[in-house]
Amino acid sequence: MRRSNTVRIIAGKETKAKLKALGKAFVDCWNEVNKLRLEQYKKHKPVDFNKTEKVVYEKYKAVLHGANVAQVTRKNASAWKSFFELSKKKKEGELPKWMKPKPPHKKKDDLFLLIRNDRYKIEGNEIFLMDFNLRLKFNGKLKWVGKQGTLEIFYDNARKKWYARIPVSVKINNKPKGKMKVGIDLGVVNLATVAVQDGSWMIFKGGSVLSEFKKLSKRIAKEKKRLARHGLKTSRKLEMLYKKRSLLLKNAREGLAREIVESLYDKGVGEIYIGYPKGIARNKGNERNTNFWSYLAIIKRIKYVAQEYKIKVKLVDEENTSKTCSLCGEIHEKGRIKRGLFKCPHTGKVINADLNGAINILHIPESVKDRGKWLKAQPVVYRWTNRAGWVRFAPASYEAMKMKAVNHKPMIRLEGTLAL
Repeated sequence: MRRSNTVRIIAGKETKAKLKALGKAFVDCWNEVNKLRLEQYKKHKPVDFNKTEKVVYEKYKAVLHGANVAQVTRKNASAWKSFFELSKKKKEGELPKWMKPKPPHKKKDDLFLLIRNDRYKIEGNEIFLMDFNLRLKFNGKLKWVGKQGTLEIFYDNARKKWYARIPVSVKINNKPKGKMKVGIDLGVVNLATVAVQDGSWMIFKGGSVLSEFKKLSKRIAKEKKRLARHGLKTSRKLEMLYKKRSLLLKNAREGLAREIVESLYDKGVGEIYIGYPKGIARNKGNERNTNFWSYLAIIKRIKYVAQEYKIKVKLVDEENTSKTCSLCGEIHEKGRIKRGLFKCPHTGKVINADLNGAINILHIPESVKDRGKWLKAQPVVYRWTNRAGWVRFAPASYEAMKMKAVNHKPMIRLEGTLAL
C-alpha cells in the first residue's frame, strides 16, 4: 500500500536560495522535455519518449544528476500517457462531453525537486540530498514508515514555504472485524448519510462548512474589488484566501472519510456501498449542487482510508434511489413530500429522505425485508468544527429530526462558480 508523508521544511536564507536555484533547474528540465514532446505531438508524429529523454538527460545531468533527470522525464512521460489514454476514451465516447483532455502544461512558478529514492536519506528530522550535499530540516512527524519512493520537494507560492512529500510502501496489518455492509448517500446539506446493516445510521451535516465557505467567498470578492480599483488582478492575500477556502473543503472531505471508515471498522463493517450518480466528476458548480464538494475526491478518499483496514468499497449507480421507497421497494415519483422527508403511500410511514437513499444503495438489488428497522434507531449526528474537525453530537430523537427537516430553510445561493 502506498502512502505519503508531507512535512514543512525549515530553511534559512542560504538553504532557501539553494532550493530556489535547484527548483528552477528542475522546472526548466520539465519544460524542455515537455516542449520537445509537444512539438512532436503538434506535428502529428508519435511522441518518442526515449529520444526526448536522452536529449534532456545530456543537457541537465551535470546540474541535476542523471538519476534525478530521469525522474523528471519519466514523470512527464506518465503525464503524456495519461493524456493519450483520456484522449482515446474521449474518441470512444467514454468521457462526458464537457471533459476535454489537454497535453501536460508548461510549469511557470511551480518550483519543485524530484529525487530518486536511493539519492536521499532521512535521518531524524533531516532529509539529506546526496547529490547536492544538502541537509533539510523539517517540522512534524512521519506518520508512515516503509520503503521510500521518489521524494518531491515543492514550493507553496501562497504560503511562501517549502514542503517535502515522502511516499512510502507500507504493509497492511488490519483486517475487517466483521462482514456487515453499509450504504452511503452523498448530499450537500447532509454531506453523507450512512445506513449500517445492523439498523444504525449516521448523518454528517455540512452546514457549518458551507457557512464558513460563504464567509471566505465574501472576503475573496471584497479583495478582488479592492485589487480592481488599483488595476490589479491578484495579490498574496487573495492567493491565501483561495488557498484557505480550498483547504477548508479538503480538510472537511478528508476528515469525513477518516471518521466514516474508522467508525465503521469498529462496528465490524467489511463492505461499503457508495451511491455514484452519472456526471458527478465535473468540478463546476455552486454550493447547492453535488459538485460543490467534489464528490470524486470524497469517494477517492474513502477508498484510500478503507485500504488501511482492508474494507471493500463498491460504487452503486444511484439512479432512482431517491425515488424508490426503502420501506416497500416501489418507486414513488412524489415520495419526497417536504424538504428532507420521504413518505411511503402504502404504509403511511415517513423516513428521512437521505436515509431512504442510503438504505436503497445498501440493499440494491436485495429484498425489502426488514428495511423498516432504521425507523426505530436514532441517528448519530456529526458536525464540522474548524478546530476539532468532525465532532459527534448526542443523538436527537427521530421525531425531532423530522421536525427539523420540515422547518429547515433553503440556503442562500452564491453567485458564480467554484474551482476546487
